[in-house]
Amino acid sequence: MMEIQRKTPTQPRSKAAVQAILEATTHLLLAKGAKRLTTNHIAELAGVSIGSLYQYFTNKEAIVAKLTELYVEEEVTRVSILMTRIRKSSTCKQSIFMRERNIRLVMQEFIDIHTENLELAQILHTQIDNQACRQALRNTTTFLTKLVQDMLDHVDGITRKGNNTRAYIISNSIDLLIQTTLIEQPELFTKPEFLDELVNLCMSYLK
Repeated sequence: MMEIQRKTPTQPRSKAAVQAILEATTHLLLAKGAKRLTTNHIAELAGVSIGSLYQYFTNKEAIVAKLTELYVEEEVTRVSILMTRIRKSSTCKQSIFMRERNIRLVMQEFIDIHTENLELAQILHTQIDNQACRQALRNTTTFLTKLVQDMLDHVDGITRKGNNTRAYIISNSIDLLIQTTLIEQPELFTKPEFLDELVNLCMSYLK
């Protein structure tokens, strides 16, 4: 697998350089697209030498992979924070995840994450030739699978046997739906019925 980052910056100056590289890459991806992206253009816009850029990243694909990794980390963090808030506000631990309202909150958060910077999300999700990008995006599905299994394990009346399989099916279905919609019909994200159907999909396993 491709090495995403050669060296982790530790000093303020090096951290600033890496941040500038990532910000420049984001700007150029949005302005020119992934195919026209070059490390020379990135270094120039970031205000760093090409040698400095290669100290931290092997090529442009590694920089895009790092952006994808950070995107996924933010997604996982935001959903984790939401789930913590839901748990704390619940008055009934055993039925917390069975509530349609809570599932709706989680699904809406996933939609919001993908639409807040729609164009960048579309670019990152279409880097099919970048193995590190694909793996980073799969990490979201792995996280979602664990989340759904936790949901199932806390629902009264559902045996835990087979929950791992159910969780795998639900999480991959949701992930595929969101990613396909992101690329093919992003306008669906704004329609209430799209969210309704995501919730119905989850609820069908929680009844």
